[in-house]
Amino acid sequence: MLRQIRSYIRNYRLSYRMIVTNICLAVLPILLLGTVGYLSYIHLMKQHALAGIEQFVSQTNDRLDEYFGRMDQLSRSIFYNRNVQSIMLANPSWQESDALLRNLNSYMSLDGSVQSLAIIHSESFRTISEGQILTSRMMDYIRARQLSGQLTSRIEYSPVFARQGGKAGILAFRQIKSIQQTRYLDQLYIGVMLLDTEWIGQTLRTAGVDNKASLFIVNRDGEVVGASSGKLAYPRIAAELQEQPPSQTGALRLDGTDYLTRIIPFESIDWTLVALIDKDQLLEKASFIQYTLIGIIAIMIAIVILVVISFNIRLTHPITKMADAFDRAASGNFDVALRFGYRNEITVIQDHYNNMIEQIKKLTDNLMLSKQQLYDTEMDKQQLRLSGLQRQINSHFLYNVLHSIRGMSLSGAKREVASAIDHLVSYFRYITRVEDYVPLFKELEHLDTYIAIQRLRFGQRLCFRVDIESGLRSQAIVKLILQPLVENSLFHGLEGKSGRWLIQVQARQTREGVLRIAVMDNGSGMSAERLAQIRAYLEGRGEAIVDPDQLGQSIGLVNIHHRIRIYYGEPYGLAIRSWKGRGTVVTITIPHHPEEDEPHV
Repeated sequence: MLRQIRSYIRNYRLSYRMIVTNICLAVLPILLLGTVGYLSYIHLMKQHALAGIEQFVSQTNDRLDEYFGRMDQLSRSIFYNRNVQSIMLANPSWQESDALLRNLNSYMSLDGSVQSLAIIHSESFRTISEGQILTSRMMDYIRARQLSGQLTSRIEYSPVFARQGGKAGILAFRQIKSIQQTRYLDQLYIGVMLLDTEWIGQTLRTAGVDNKASLFIVNRDGEVVGASSGKLAYPRIAAELQEQPPSQTGALRLDGTDYLTRIIPFESIDWTLVALIDKDQLLEKASFIQYTLIGIIAIMIAIVILVVISFNIRLTHPITKMADAFDRAASGNFDVALRFGYRNEITVIQDHYNNMIEQIKKLTDNLMLSKQQLYDTEMDKQQLRLSGLQRQINSHFLYNVLHSIRGMSLSGAKREVASAIDHLVSYFRYITRVEDYVPLFKELEHLDTYIAIQRLRFGQRLCFRVDIESGLRSQAIVKLILQPLVENSLFHGLEGKSGRWLIQVQARQTREGVLRIAVMDNGSGMSAERLAQIRAYLEGRGEAIVDPDQLGQSIGLVNIHHRIRIYYGEPYGLAIRSWKGRGTVVTITIPHHPEEDEPHV
């Protein structure tokens, strides 16, 4: 499966890139919008929860202010009551009287949180109380405050004390001064109220935060005055919250649960509200929204991917099919036509493509037929040309030989004529062989026969040498390409020159894998102008040579050059170099075939 996917990606990169690009363009905005929406919702939920806590704290603060203000007024009403102070001043022994107790008892019914009222003598510390009895710890606390000089006429609140029944309570106390004219502003006694703290916890539990938060009211000594639930113990988190600035949101992880923390001081009393908000509970609805949003986004992405893939396949499938069809057409397969099961702006090209392929197929067939006809015609033409060249070579040579025999017969050299005729018979036997290629050594043997015929006329002044590189004697060459060159050397280079005549045939193999056969003479050579004219004539660029002395030489050279080009093609053929009065070198260049270099048996 993976290999098929890789093959598809490699063969159809355009389709793959379009699919990936369109999916990214469609999916990324969905993911971005979904992520931004979810984070915004989480932020709003968090802000809403914190705003709810702030509102609750504000309400609780107002309720505490109202309560403590009421307790302050109640304390003033009780302990600054003129009747109470008159009774206390009239009874120096502080013996309990029914009137005082009835007076205190009536005040306790004004507020249900007042569990006890007490009057403590400032000097003797004797106590008159109504309601629950003050414990020794409570009395010791008040005594310590008095002795330390911290006790004032302003109402104060003690830490939490255990009271009867195991419940908690706090003391509200103040120094009472006389309002009687006889002892105005003298310190008379300490007024004490024992307050139940259950109402604080009840207030926190009815705050409407359910299980989302744990709320604590803590006094200045770090003691919990009231709590909303017993899920968390405040001492466990007190150390973690010491360095947190007030009225700022912090973070705390406890027992694997993440909490948001807020510490908010109250305005009317030296207490603070500590709120621990369960992040999971806070974002419970957000989690549902999160999973719902993820599900919706996943469904949307799946739909988008299916639509994108379907659209791009329908868009690029015709292109890939056309690319495959063009590849097959480029390789010569014109039998495959395009067929699409649906039509759009791209698929309409199938008709044009199919028509184009039909036209190309017809043109190709016509071209192949024309090429075959041209090839056959060219072969016939080349065959006729070869035959004509061969006839030219044979007639030209026969003319020269018969001319030589005629001269010998006129001189009466009968034996020489007979020898010449024998050599001529060997010569014609060789040239009438049907093969086009012969080994190099056979061509050299034919040259020996030809030289023997010419020596009957020119005698021993004609010197013929052969220098063949080892291993080249069996190299196949086109028949009768050396003899006309030797003949040209005799009749156009050496004839008419005094002294010894030298003709040398040399064969060498080059590094480029080319066989070079050079026919050299020490004849009269050619002028630079005549050499340039013959070279141009060999390449078909020169005008016809009208000089009879040059015509025979040119015919032989041109015939050999054209025959080599016919059999071997370009750039093979003849190359001519000549020096006036020094000689001429004609070089044959043909391809070398090493497999033909085996020694002839």
